[in-house]
Amino acid sequence: MLLTGSIQGTKNNVKKFLGDFEKYNWLWKRKIDDDLKVFNKNNPQLEDFEEKLILYTQIEEEVGLIESIHQIGALSLKTENTKIGLKKLISLWKEAYSRDLYKQAKSMLERLTDDIK
Repeated sequence: MLLTGSIQGTKNNVKKFLGDFEKYNWLWKRKIDDDLKVFNKNNPQLEDFEEKLILYTQIEEEVGLIESIHQIGALSLKTENTKIGLKKLISLWKEAYSRDLYKQAKSMLERLTDDIK
């Protein structure tokens, strides 16, 4: 009875710990291109891109603060590979928004150059 209770308690703690990663599931569930289309519908300014990139940087820092080894009872859960995977996904999102920002800035510069000519 004690062993069953101990195992169930550990199982619940592991589920709770894994649930902490659910807030990042949008990184792999949403499509970057679809998200960019929705973002661009609002005719974003450079400041809007900056806010997005700052948000992704903050999320990346938050992921970096996750402890590499989490002890639950007799279990030692290693999160290093998970952290690396999350950081790679965040980088993909940052790169996509940066590329889009570059395209829009280039387009604005070309229009300005044409106006000056």
